[in-house]
Amino acid sequence: PALGANVEFWSRHQCRLHIEDFYRDFIARAAEENQESKGAIFADLLAFNEETNFDIVLAWDLFNYLDLAQLAGFVRHVSRFCKPGAALFALISSQPDIPDQPTVFRILDTERMVYETRTQVTRPCPRHQPREVARAMGLFQVSSSFLLRNGIQEYVFVRGKDPRP
Repeated sequence: PALGANVEFWSRHQCRLHIEDFYRDFIARAAEENQESKGAIFADLLAFNEETNFDIVLAWDLFNYLDLAQLAGFVRHVSRFCKPGAALFALISSQPDIPDQPTVFRILDTERMVYETRTQVTRPCPRHQPREVARAMGLFQVSSSFLLRNGIQEYVFVRGKDPRP
């Protein structure tokens, strides 16, 4: 969701922001529709115009709430709006359980952020393995990865060149 602190942080960098509280809408739509139509969900919920070009995508912990096919569909859609060199940031848990809903991250400054869970209810974590994630990332490759003490793997993926001419 749009948080004042995060908008304020990015506005100092004189950039255009696109903020989507994607998961809530996605989960409602995915429950209504069959597997074959899930690719259309990304285009509907993340309906950017063709001139949109992202330099950075903050997926936060969204990947923990998508199965691998959904993750691949999300990345395939988002990559259409990223040129080579664009970064995608994701946090992937290796813990047995995660909060029932994605975490809210608040940027404090260039060195710190805090997180807030919306509920104490938990659910099993899919515990996506690094090789599975790499396969689902399409044009994005791992640029850096760091395992935090709390069992969260922090990833920065960078979009490579499109193999098509």
